[in-house]
Amino acid sequence: MNRRLLVINEKDNVGVLLEDCKAGEFCCYKDENVKALEDIQFGHKIALKDISRGDIVYKYGEEIGYALEDIAKGQWIHNHNMGCRRGK
Repeated sequence: MNRRLLVINEKDNVGVLLEDCKAGEFCCYKDENVKALEDIQFGHKIALKDISRGDIVYKYGEEIGYALEDIAKGQWIHNHNMGCRRGK
């Protein structure tokens, strides 16, 4: 079963899950399927491509942070692997 995914802007490298997704399930993005590498809950972010440590993370066309470590396509993105410079 393909899980629904929200991607607003072409430069986004993450998508927002519109429903819970279990590891091994696929999320639809354009004509591409992204396989979830771990369980990810509704409303959380999934990497649409590999993101290297230090790379900018884009959601809705805006910079929301940077990768604290290498993040694989399909991996959950949250504060355990993404930092933010806002307000610092």
